[in-house]
Amino acid sequence: MGRLMDITGDVGTYYLGVARTARVSEAVLGQQWNIRGHRSRHYHALHDRIQNERVPLDEHGRDVVLWKHDENTYKPHFSSSRTWEQVRVKKNKVVWSKSVWFSQGVPRYSFIVWLAIKDRLSTGVRMRAWGIQQGCLMCGERDESRDHIFFACPFTFTVWNRLAGRLCGRWINPDWSLTLQFVTRNTLSSLDKILVQMLFQTCIYYMWKERNDRRHQKGYHSTEQAIRIIDKAIRNRISSLRYKPDHKLAGLIQRWFEVFDNT
Repeated sequence: MGRLMDITGDVGTYYLGVARTARVSEAVLGQQWNIRGHRSRHYHALHDRIQNERVPLDEHGRDVVLWKHDENTYKPHFSSSRTWEQVRVKKNKVVWSKSVWFSQGVPRYSFIVWLAIKDRLSTGVRMRAWGIQQGCLMCGERDESRDHIFFACPFTFTVWNRLAGRLCGRWINPDWSLTLQFVTRNTLSSLDKILVQMLFQTCIYYMWKERNDRRHQKGYHSTEQAIRIIDKAIRNRISSLRYKPDHKLAGLIQRWFEVFDNT
């Protein structure tokens, strides 16, 4: 039924006549349970449940440690996956999950994209709550926000448009919500879907890096330089995937050459 304190609260042990620090064996006297509660209307059912359990005696053998694998399922071995499934908070799958977590993605890119989607990056809007005024360092916009950086800012939209414009076609848009919706749900071919997801992640990662580098006086890149940096990152990532046994990725590098070299 769970922990006694969770069932009865702080006063439960008092009514049952069991010390808060007691072991199970200390609630036994002779060969019977030594608890109160049968006269209490609050704990009558709990008292009966305990009385129906077998009394722990030496002749019944030593105690064993069992790990909970599922509801009412206990096994002698530990499973990290089964434990995680029980302790984690489960929620419905969000529609944008595949835009963040996919096999061709880069983990550090995925993390930044996840923060961006949750609007948890330390943009100017969030920094104002800490008493810090921060405008956009790439175009001078006074109010720096997630939606502005990705991709309403002329600098970042120029980069995004040059790299993803041919793939997105008429769906290329500086609006964050529309862009995320297109990346999540589109009717592109399988290779183009992968490239759009990779481009989306890589652009967000490097545009956020560019923003931070400027803020901390680590240097500036022009749009052309930023495009070349992202292009190189995409090519390096695709090259690392070529050695994986997945025939669907065989034409990925060639498709990227077609898209970028004709941009």
